[in-house]
Order: sequence, then structure tokens, then C-alpha cells
Amino acid sequence: MHRFEDLAQQLIEASLARALGGKLEVNAVLRTIVRAIEDAQAGNSPSVAPNHFWVTLNEDDLRALEANRPRLADELSEQVRQIMLQMGLRLDAPPRVLLWGVPNMPPHHLQVKARWIASNLPHADTSATPSLAVSLPRRPFLIVDGQRQIGLNATLVRVGRAHDNDVIVDDRRVSRHHLELRWQHDLARFLAVDLNSSGGTRLNGYPIKQCTLEAGDVLSLGGVEIIYGEEFTLQSTTALPPAP
Repeated sequence: MHRFEDLAQQLIEASLARALGGKLEVNAVLRTIVRAIEDAQAGNSPSVAPNHFWVTLNEDDLRALEANRPRLADELSEQVRQIMLQMGLRLDAPPRVLLWGVPNMPPHHLQVKARWIASNLPHADTSATPSLAVSLPRRPFLIVDGQRQIGLNATLVRVGRAHDNDVIVDDRRVSRHHLELRWQHDLARFLAVDLNSSGGTRLNGYPIKQCTLEAGDVLSLGGVEIIYGEEFTLQSTTALPPAP
């Protein structure tokens, strides 16, 4: 990690640390980013870099950052790109950094999750009812087995092998009715609930019966991986525009 400390001073301090008045320790920020890159590398080709970074901050910290640095996510995207090049990783696309502020994150701390997502995945949406009738500052989606991206626009999303599911995963390792994603209005998050599946459900490697989801989480349904992601509608050009 020491070989990245000078890079931290040059690339991170000018954005996160300085924008927060020095309250975010530079090397702590770097270690969090590098750890997220290394975690993402564990499941991919070691030479291909992750291209999506979800950064969660305290919402008051994020407000201060956006006021001082309206293009902060773009700046971080370039800084992360340089870090990955210094690490000797191959980039198939510029990294996208998406920032989200939450009230339950301790002040001056951050959490980073990094994932590689193919840029040419076919897109679809869930068609379950009732609709997700709530104004979100982000758009949730699933990446199913690295082959397709499915937008979540319903309060209840059923996942499994049977054809009456909203998200059909045609793999024998997946139960006919394996998992439900249930929108929690009070938390503004999806709750993943295993439906007593035969192969079980893991979240980021840990077996679960139910657990709330955060952007960048990886669900494993009997070994079939599904990434839960979110697009944040911030001012940054690295985030997609708001849904109509």
C-alpha cells in the first residue's frame, strides 16, 4: 500500500480531503478505493479493472462536497482511472464514480464498492405490479450473470427459474421461486428475501435469509451471480440523467 501513498496525496487530497476541510484522512480514502478495486478484481480477470464505483458518504458531507465541487464525481473518476493505471490494470472504459449521501453513515467516513459491468448488455425492465410509485434519487437495476441488465420499477420483484417470475434465471442451480426483492418504503431500499431455495442465497459471500441491498452488492443464487446496482441522478456527467 505504501507505493500508492504519494498518489493519494496528489490525486485524492485536492478533491475529497480538501473539500471536507481535511476531515477525511487522505490515505484512509486511498485505502478504501484500492481495497474496493482489489475486491472487485477477485471475481474478474486480474488484468481488467472495475468500471463502476459506488461511493456512499454521510449526506451532510456530500452536500458540502457538491456545493464546493459540483463536478466532484468527474474529478474522482479521473483520479480513480490514474490509480488503476498505476496498479497496472487494463481499463476497457473510463470508470464511473457515483456518489450517494445517506443519514446513517458516520460523518467524514465513506464506503466504496467497485464492480465491472459490461457496457453492451441488453436492457430490460421488470413488469411486476404495483409500480414503484416513489420518487427515487437513484434508479435500481440488476446485472444477471453478467449477461443482461434489468431495471427495477416495481415494489415486489420475484426472481427464479420458473417463467412466472419477473426476473427469469434459466439455470438449474436456481430454484423455481428463489428470491424476492421487496421495496421497503421506510428505508427506501430493497429487501432481498430467500424463498427457502434449495441452493440458498449469499450476499457478498455470506449466506442470508433476508437482507437490505446497497449499490454494488453481489447476490449469489446457488452460484449464479446477480449484481444489484443503482444509477444516481446527480449533477455529474458520469451519472445518467434522471428517468423521465
